[in-house]
Amino acid sequence: MTMIGLVAAMVIGAYLGVFVFRGDMETKYIKVIEEQAAEQHLEPTHIVELDEVGEYVGFSAAGAIGGFIIGYLLPSIFERNYVRPKVE
Repeated sequence: MTMIGLVAAMVIGAYLGVFVFRGDMETKYIKVIEEQAAEQHLEPTHIVELDEVGEYVGFSAAGAIGGFIIGYLLPSIFERNYVRPKVE
């Protein structure tokens, strides 16, 4: 139940941030690079250029790694130790 609550909070937070408060999906780092390149009349470039397929691969890898962390490491924090009755 805890995991459902955490995921729901992340989904609601992302929705509110993008659609309600009109946030954009770019980081400040990317904005600074693009602004500085525009001031110097240069073409903005990034260290890692991803096309549409590369973004899908990158986000899929990030999802797999995040799923591993949530699925295998985090449940041990919320694990309950039940005492089983001894069978003689």
